[in-house]
Amino acid sequence: MAAGPKRMTFAIAPDMEAPLDSIKKEFFYACTRSEMIRELVSAGMRAMKAEKAEKEKQSARAG
Repeated sequence: MAAGPKRMTFAIAPDMEAPLDSIKKEFFYACTRSEMIRELVSAGMRAMKAEKAEKEKQSARAG
C-alpha cells in the first residue's frame, strides 16, 4: 500500500506573512496555500542542489 502525504505543521515569522500573501496572489492565485508551500519548498531544494553542484564544479576546477 502506498503511503499518502505526510502532514507537517510549522510556524512562520510575522515578517514572512505579507510576502507569502503577495506571492500567493501573484503566482499561486489558483492554488491552495498547501500547494504553494509545497512548490516553494521544492523550488528551494532544487536551488540548493544546483548551488551545491556549482560550488563542487568550481572547487574541482580550482583543485
